[in-house]
Amino acid sequence: MVESLLHPLNIFIVGLGGGFLIPLFYRLGKSWVAAAFVLALAAMTLISGYALFVLLNGAAPIEILTGGAKPPYAINLRMGLAESIFAFGVNLVALFGAAYVAREGYGTLLLYLLLVMGIQGMVMTRDLFNLFVFLEIVSIATYALLGLRDAPEALSATFKLLMATVLASTFFLIGTLLLYAATGILNIDELIANRSSITGPIGFAALIFLLACLLLELKPFPANGWGLDVYETARSDVAAIISGGVSAGVFFGLLKLLPLFEDQLELIAVLGAITFVFSNLIGLQQTKAQRLLGYSSIGQMALLTIAAPLLYQLKAGDAMFLVVGGLFINHLFAKVGLFWLAGYVGKERLQDWAVLARRPGTILVFGILIVAISGLPPFPGFWAKWQLIMTLAAGDLYVWIAIVLVGSLLEAAYMFRWFSLALHSPAEIDAEPQGQSDLFPIFGMALLLVASGYLAGELAGLAAPWAYMPLAAGLVLYMLARLPSGMQCLIVLILVSAGGTSLILSLSGINFLFAMLLLAGGLVVSIACLARADPRPGFYPLLAVMLLSLPALPRAMTSLEFIFIWELITLSSYFLILQRTEAASHALQYLLFSLAAAFFLLCAFAVLQAQTDSVSLSALRVAGPDSAPVFVLLAIGLLIKAGAVGVHVWLPGAYAEADDDVSALLSAVISKVSIFGLLVGTYVAIRSEVSLNLALVMGWIGMLTTLAGAMLAARQDDLKRMLAYSSMSQLGYIVAAIALMSHLGWVTALYLVANHLLVKGILFLVAAAIILRTGKRLIVELGGLAGVMPVTFTTAAIAIVAMSGLPPLAGFGGKWLLLSAMIEKGWYGPALMTLLATFVGFVYMARFIQAIFLGPRKAARDALTEAPITLLIPQILLVAGIFLMSFFPKLLIAPISEAIDPQFASTLVWQGMSLEMIYGYWNPVPVMAFAVIVSAILLGLFWLLLRSGWWAAIARVEIGGMRSSLYQGLKTVFTMLTPPWAQGLWGGLATATTASAERIRMLYTGNGQTYNLYILYYFLALYIAGGGLRHLWPTD
Repeated sequence: MVESLLHPLNIFIVGLGGGFLIPLFYRLGKSWVAAAFVLALAAMTLISGYALFVLLNGAAPIEILTGGAKPPYAINLRMGLAESIFAFGVNLVALFGAAYVAREGYGTLLLYLLLVMGIQGMVMTRDLFNLFVFLEIVSIATYALLGLRDAPEALSATFKLLMATVLASTFFLIGTLLLYAATGILNIDELIANRSSITGPIGFAALIFLLACLLLELKPFPANGWGLDVYETARSDVAAIISGGVSAGVFFGLLKLLPLFEDQLELIAVLGAITFVFSNLIGLQQTKAQRLLGYSSIGQMALLTIAAPLLYQLKAGDAMFLVVGGLFINHLFAKVGLFWLAGYVGKERLQDWAVLARRPGTILVFGILIVAISGLPPFPGFWAKWQLIMTLAAGDLYVWIAIVLVGSLLEAAYMFRWFSLALHSPAEIDAEPQGQSDLFPIFGMALLLVASGYLAGELAGLAAPWAYMPLAAGLVLYMLARLPSGMQCLIVLILVSAGGTSLILSLSGINFLFAMLLLAGGLVVSIACLARADPRPGFYPLLAVMLLSLPALPRAMTSLEFIFIWELITLSSYFLILQRTEAASHALQYLLFSLAAAFFLLCAFAVLQAQTDSVSLSALRVAGPDSAPVFVLLAIGLLIKAGAVGVHVWLPGAYAEADDDVSALLSAVISKVSIFGLLVGTYVAIRSEVSLNLALVMGWIGMLTTLAGAMLAARQDDLKRMLAYSSMSQLGYIVAAIALMSHLGWVTALYLVANHLLVKGILFLVAAAIILRTGKRLIVELGGLAGVMPVTFTTAAIAIVAMSGLPPLAGFGGKWLLLSAMIEKGWYGPALMTLLATFVGFVYMARFIQAIFLGPRKAARDALTEAPITLLIPQILLVAGIFLMSFFPKLLIAPISEAIDPQFASTLVWQGMSLEMIYGYWNPVPVMAFAVIVSAILLGLFWLLLRSGWWAAIARVEIGGMRSSLYQGLKTVFTMLTPPWAQGLWGGLATATTASAERIRMLYTGNGQTYNLYILYYFLALYIAGGGLRHLWPTD
């Protein structure tokens, strides 16, 4: 009884019956109409949901026969697993959308119901002509729904849609007739079984006509102007079902017919790639919400059009379920939610979405939808793209990987720009959105994305519950958002302490060492967040996610776990930077460069899996001589994340404009994530035949980063920008130490990592204290603070000494280890650059102390007081760490020895000595004395040149009344030696990209006749590209 009631055929009975009965219910009253409408949608959803349930539990596909006969003598339908996923997804979204549609007239309800029923038919039918019939039902219902809106622009878009889909449907009908003429078959399964008989000019033309219709219905570039106008002008609830539902039905029609197009698979993928890239490129220039969502919708369906034929060509049936299913579900829930949100906000321009900034719950859901549609974790699109990239790499389709990732980066750019505008738009808010009940379906889509993301993660292979611990902590903090800020911060510290400890207990070696550093450093620096008592919506949940993700990264055992945690760190840190209005543009730069870095890592892991057939990170240890590309990709991605010279343009803005406590976390802690990755990546390098050359290149990059960062820091007048460039410079030392790929090099790298964490944590917290007390960031506006902020001055002085490499603090030993390792390796050029960078470092470090603390006191400084205790405690704890490293270095050397020896000693030793022996021979005084002497000589020579006036004459720079100022002269030199080439390069690339998008956008004239010509041209191009000329003029 239950099975017969829930039989899939009843979907059509309910849909058609409801359509006929709605006018009758209308005579009984409007409430009856709405109730009948919702019940019909609920029944269709229940039926498809039950089918999905039984099919997931191993039931055979449900074959539905009509007319009392079997195919090909009657039309048949099928409800298999794939059909049930698509049918249930569309029905569920339609049911949620009933909350908006049910308030309309009965005509709208009737058409909406028929539209949903037609989509079900497109998914389930196994007959070619029947597919045409359902396609027509969907098209007619869509015209009518759009035409009900009495607005000139909407009616114009409806007419364009009508003409475009009439052409497409005509192509499908012609193709069906030709195919029947060639084979005498209309049943899809029979056609696939007899694919070899579809030959000759007629068979070829039939397939091209069918393919043209399906591709045109998916709105390919450039024949999609009509579709964009529809998305822009339609009511948001109608645009949502067109984007999520109608596109799904058309795509599934293409999916089931793919075996017929086996000769055109690559062509389909190429056309999809063109649409994917160009739609997302043009999206960069959009300023209207629904039109932007239209570009994204077209791009997402194009991505499916890339994935399906390539996976079919590779015979990757196992991957097809996760990739196609994940991308479909992700697009369905996220895009429908965004269209509904556009209707709720009621603002056409993106910059007017600032109304959401006052609603923390709504902005959270908006963020979830944006992250999901961008293909980031923990949502289905992320797992689907992961599987797609891995499968393409296994098939050596690396060009396709690049296309997918470039298009994804473009989409992320305009989606996150939209989110940034909603959060920090300067536009005035003229009216608040009304109708809180309208948010329920949108919240429902967010919850469905979370649930489906978890299921997709299990299918992808991430079954470890610990990986979700950061997100769980963030959820707990979000639920406690009404508590005072200080209380929330304390809860974060307690949760992270407990959770982080549980994460690192099972670790050992370098992983344990890094996890300890990241966890302890993050906790200590985060104590400074207690200094802020003002409300910070969303800050503490994000802080909890980021802090727990840090120790989770070293625990990752597979490349999937690694990239998942990596992206959590990226997203949480991005949203933390975005908390400050002034940081909005810099946060977007940070995100885009971080995503680019992640994409390089993803490519590296894909190549590694293709070579080793394993996703385990242990595969790095057994990689062979062919693994050089893996190391190169890893190194590029990690150097981008580290802010290496040339790709550092995101770093100063993100570090300097973020909230002060966030800046400290970014520089001291988050920056170490890339260093851990570089250490992991060296497994590949030491087993590559070209590792020495690659290592030398990376070493030079590290030292150029150090020198350039130091010079840029010395040029800065902004306190935080100086520290940002200084952080870049210090990380260059660590990169160079890792590149040495010697035993001593890795000791140096780990030693410098610990030192950098302590020093930069102190200095950024010092900056936070100074800004808090004075309200000033420019160094020229500061001075004489040592007397009023003595503790802050003391901690700053200790950090400066430790960073500069002067005895007796830890930086002294770190510089000695680095120089010794370089000389032992024969890297005399980088060693010389180290000395030069040390000299430049002395300049800006001396200025930091002298100008801020020891210079003449500015006016109105008497009322200043010492920094609050919540800023002093983390500084003092970090100072204690410096002293511990400096006077009891074996406390750090011993765990480093235990961490490195088991992992690298089999392939790398330093003159046959263990670390204890190395430390026993530690005699850094001669080397560091030489470094100090060289710096003093350079300083003296420059002072003499400046005094003589020779430099000013050569440089033709007028220094004014400060002609004798040593610092001003040095600043002039450093400015000349560091021209803004990187900023010019990336700025020029951004300008060229947006200019290209603007030019390509001019194809969309708004003229319906022109759009019809594009459709005809598209068909001709498809026919010729598919090989049509060979059939018209055979060469035999």
